[in-house]
Amino acid sequence: MIPTYGRVLSVIEKVLQELIEEYQGVGKFLWDLVEGQEKNIAQLKRIGAAVKQRWGLKKGEIKGDGDDKKRSKDSPRKSQEKGTLSVSY
Repeated sequence: MIPTYGRVLSVIEKVLQELIEEYQGVGKFLWDLVEGQEKNIAQLKRIGAAVKQRWGLKKGEIKGDGDDKKRSKDSPRKSQEKGTLSVSY
């Protein structure tokens, strides 16, 4: 009877070892997932900052550019001579 319990305990120990290994594998997978998510968030922040900077520059260029007013006052012929397209609204 004791050898039977010994074998049962051996099987239980083996199953527990396999569960621990699988648990550690899942833990590593989750850790890698979190690290990847952190990298993605950091990259999205950099992209967001670049987009804000570019939009800020474009807005500044549009507001600060006085050529639009000059072009709208020019006749279409003058604009064509300058190589630009004049559109009046």
